[in-house]
Amino acid sequence: MTRELLNKKLGGNIRKYRLTADISQEALAKKAGLYPAYLGRLERGEKCPTIDTLYKICKALGVTMAEVLSFDKNVYDLNSEAMSRIEHVLDRLEEPQQIKVAEIVEHIAEIK
Repeated sequence: MTRELLNKKLGGNIRKYRLTADISQEALAKKAGLYPAYLGRLERGEKCPTIDTLYKICKALGVTMAEVLSFDKNVYDLNSEAMSRIEHVLDRLEEPQQIKVAEIVEHIAEIK
């Protein structure tokens, strides 16, 4: 697994657990002691968190590091161009719409 793919999968898992917890990026960032812009970059896979930062995020979300580091086959296995397009569109949606899209993607993953 490339570092780029690892960052995307990790960021996707952080986003998934944040949306499951029904918390905004800003609220999670504040709770974890991070800047919201930095959290956004983590979720998009543009940055890779330190173990300390990942611990803070997991603690704020109420999940274990093992859960966030567990990667299964899902939408993040698409090629990087397709993922980039999907993320670009998702970033323009309001958070309730992002949550709905995440629920649909999870449902599709369960079917497979």
